[in-house]
Amino acid sequence: MGVFHPEPDDHVPDLSSGQVALSVVMVGNIGSGDFWSAFQGSTEYLNAVPDPMDSWTKRIIEPIASEAGGEALFPSDGPPYHPFQKWASRSVSLFPSPIGLYISPMWGTWHALRAAIALPIRLELPVINAEAVNPCLSCIEQPCLHSCPVDAFDVDRGYDYLACARHVASSDGISCASKGCLARRGCPIGRPYTLNDDHAAFHMAAFVNARKLLSEI
Repeated sequence: MGVFHPEPDDHVPDLSSGQVALSVVMVGNIGSGDFWSAFQGSTEYLNAVPDPMDSWTKRIIEPIASEAGGEALFPSDGPPYHPFQKWASRSVSLFPSPIGLYISPMWGTWHALRAAIALPIRLELPVINAEAVNPCLSCIEQPCLHSCPVDAFDVDRGYDYLACARHVASSDGISCASKGCLARRGCPIGRPYTLNDDHAAFHMAAFVNARKLLSEI
């Protein structure tokens, strides 16, 4: 998805060899496409292992990172967790949105960060569109904020994930559970990259299960 040269306040760890990470390659997916098809054919998905997408991603990315002389980092590493959204915004034109997700002027919110590869070499940086602006700044109606049936998103209060999870798990939340977050789908940016229904349902089920586990702790 992009590359950046780490600065001290990016908190990119050194490699286990003690070498300093001079470049970080951000890895992710845009929409469903080939990514979802490949995952559905994986042994992790077919055998329903715990956290199948994380397990599959690690199996695929770690050998690639090793062959390149680097190390793979993942959003699930931690706590403490790596600041993946900050890293992504250093390498791609991404901006904060009213619902907390980072938005791309091209992809909307239909992108996901899966891994980062820290390298002890300084790669040439790809050209980033310096003229890209946050599309939310010119969005008057802000349909993302008004599409949520339980008002889980509030600019001042932040994201009420418990209200969101309860709704998705209820009979009233069938649309969110089967097709993905209504607030996210309400955004007009990046609609060609909207997740397939089965892809969206997979993530929503994982979200509800994660909240259930947290509530039991």
